Amino acid sequence: MQLPGRLPTKRMIEKLKECNEKELSYGGKVPCLPEEMKSSLAGLYKRGLINTRMEILNNKKQLCIYVTDEGKDFLKKLEATPQKK
Repeated sequence: MQLPGRLPTKRMIEKLKECNEKELSYGGKVPCLPEEMKSSLAGLYKRGLINTRMEILNNKKQLCIYVTDEGKDFLKKLEATPQKK
């Protein structure tokens, strides 16, 4: 997979993993919120690893974040790659 620009930072990867785990644990029905992503939001979005959409949560319109298919593929490839010590 070819990402546009630079590879994500360790913090971005950590936030991407957290968001993906949250989605998986709730069957894809609970999104991540911008405050959970902190400074990683823009970088992950620009790389196409997350996408956003407005949804109504608790009777309030909020920006919700979801891991894209590209983001899920990136995490799978990351897990399959042997880590350096």
